[in-house]
Amino acid sequence: MISNKKCIICGSERQRFIFGKESGSGDVFNLVMCSGCGLMFLEEVPDEKEIEKYYTGIYFSKRTDRGYNNYFSGDVRDEIERVFKLNLEDLGFFDFEKSLNEKKRSLDIGCAAGYFVNYLKERGWESKGIDISRDCVQFAVDNRLNVEFGNYLEFNFSQKFDLITLWATIEHLHHPELVLEKAYADLKKGGMLYISTCRVGGINFMNLFGSSWRFFNFPEHIYFFSYRTLKTLLNKSGFTISGYKTYGSNVGVSGSFLRKFADYSAKKFYMGDMMIVAAEKI
Repeated sequence: MISNKKCIICGSERQRFIFGKESGSGDVFNLVMCSGCGLMFLEEVPDEKEIEKYYTGIYFSKRTDRGYNNYFSGDVRDEIERVFKLNLEDLGFFDFEKSLNEKKRSLDIGCAAGYFVNYLKERGWESKGIDISRDCVQFAVDNRLNVEFGNYLEFNFSQKFDLITLWATIEHLHHPELVLEKAYADLKKGGMLYISTCRVGGINFMNLFGSSWRFFNFPEHIYFFSYRTLKTLLNKSGFTISGYKTYGSNVGVSGSFLRKFADYSAKKFYMGDMMIVAAEKI
């Protein structure tokens, strides 16, 4: 275990205890909130080598409250693609794509099985991905995708990217502040960073669920951002936010009128427990 005492945004070492919760292996992890800026994060986490065990095949192949029901299935792939296509439209991706030269380069950090890498490849991008799950990387490589196994912070790239994405990834990172700084350096001027992550704070459907909220998965999820704390961290790294939306409620049964109404409200009135952010390197 490593201590997570110093806030990555404001540097404060003063935190307020929120609650403790068991992981899938029975270890208890404490959620705290920075007294200086309100960032929420785990007080202690397994180090970057130890945490790899939480991303073995079972995380992606067995339905639990912290993993996927066969991430590699066609149905799950279709649902993931449906969501990121909606996200792309909301973030103005297709207009951005049209503005680029014929040679377009992208990097998906935390790419899992490479579904987004493949999507951009089929659109003519020189698309790359990186992930710490050996199972996912092997699946992507077997499908002829340019995906690397390892820690993004340890990789050097010979050319800069037009687009870097962190789809449902930043909450998993030990050092999101360092990843954002490196992403800024790895982007071309005018390049875009797209982030999706679970959202805390504000008028938010997460408030209905307390500690049983679907994204309070410890220790896989380490950081929990509000729009304000994520914006502050992005600005610190040099980025300017150009787009923001929320979505998702997890209220009611999937397909029911209640779920559809709640999901509509989540997006229309910025009440969602997920958020997407577009940030530009000016």
